[in-house]
Formats: sequence, C-alpha cells, structure tokens
Amino acid sequence: MRTFSVLIATAAAIFFSPLQAQDAPTPDGQQPGIAGFWEVVTSSGRFVARLGDITSVTQHEYIIDGAVRVFECTVDTRGQQTARFYYIEPVSASSSITAGSATIDRITSIANKVGEKTGHGDVDSNVTKHYPDTTHAKTSEFRLQNKATIGQIYDHARRVWAEEKGRGGQNMLIIRGG
Repeated sequence: MRTFSVLIATAAAIFFSPLQAQDAPTPDGQQPGIAGFWEVVTSSGRFVARLGDITSVTQHEYIIDGAVRVFECTVDTRGQQTARFYYIEPVSASSSITAGSATIDRITSIANKVGEKTGHGDVDSNVTKHYPDTTHAKTSEFRLQNKATIGQIYDHARRVWAEEKGRGGQNMLIIRGG
C-alpha cells in the first residue's frame, strides 16, 4: 500500500508540476527573449520590436504647462511604431511654480475617485489622453510608477540594440512593479 501511495504522489508531482510552473509569474529583471527582438514587459502591457527595425532609443525629461515634469524613454522603429515609457510627477513645491502641484494633486484625487467608481482603476497608473491634444498615432504608451525604471528601460534597450546588436542573451526586460 505504501508503494502505491508513493507511486501516486510521484505521478501527481510529474503531472501537475508543468501546469503549476506555467502559472508562476516570471521574475522581474533581464531574461532571455526571442532571438532578434527586444521586448519589455510592464504591469500595463508589453512591447516587442525586431532589433533591426529599431531606429533610435532616447531618454529625456520635460515640463508640461509648468505643472508636470515628465521623464521619458522612447524607442522608435522603422515601421513608424514608437514605444513611449514615461513617469510623471508634479513640479516640486520648492520650484517657482507651486500652483501647478496643488492643481495636479487635486485633479489626481478627483480622477482617482472617478476611476474607482467607474472601474477604470488608479489614474496614477493609467495612460491618460485628452483628444485631440494628446493623441499619439502609432505610439504605444506605458505609464510607469517608478522614475528609476525609465533609466532601466533606456539602458537595457540601448545595450541590446546598439551595443550587443542582438547577440546578447538577455533581450527581454520584465518590470511589473515599475
């Protein structure tokens, strides 16, 4: 009887292990990916581009209407598709433009309450557009929750595309909490 129990336990472990492994989330960080492609995975989506079609990788910062500072990394492709990864924050209270922070805080608070009631989630993690002012045709946008993630994405894309030219083994970047 004991041999039968061990046999059943072994069979169950063999049968169910692959199923459980498929459900386990992939850990954050650099991973092997599809050969010849660059991929980034965030909590809000994925972007995959053929390395030979990437035409530029940029990292920059700018201020919108004196109220919001944007930290951004863009990856442009030959097929006219751009990936835009960004983090936004109110202009700091120590700057000469303090009304912007109060306005952004109030708008964010109201938007979060509306998002909760309508099931659209937290405005701080959603890409928000105002048509037609912020329409970005052929742009995949990813709003991130951590400013440092912008540099991480830029460094990874630049390394895989410009330095390794796809010959490295870690061409996928996973950032779920970013």
